[in-house]
Amino acid sequence: MAYSVRIDRIGKAGVPRSVPRIYQATDEADALMIAFYEVDGSTPDRPRVATVTDSSGRMLFTYSGRANTAVST
Repeated sequence: MAYSVRIDRIGKAGVPRSVPRIYQATDEADALMIAFYEVDGSTPDRPRVATVTDSSGRMLFTYSGRANTAVST
């Protein structure tokens, strides 16, 4: 497995709430799909943050959810 996806549930204080879930992905596209699904697609009860690292442990990206596009003029 080339990529690791760590999913942290965020508590009310803004810090990780419980033991993270760790998923393994074969490529960047798979890691991206897991991160997006776990943060946005699975309708989580608490906010979640996904961190993707490569096989050497280097962080590639962190995803915390869709940006809010509502703009008041």
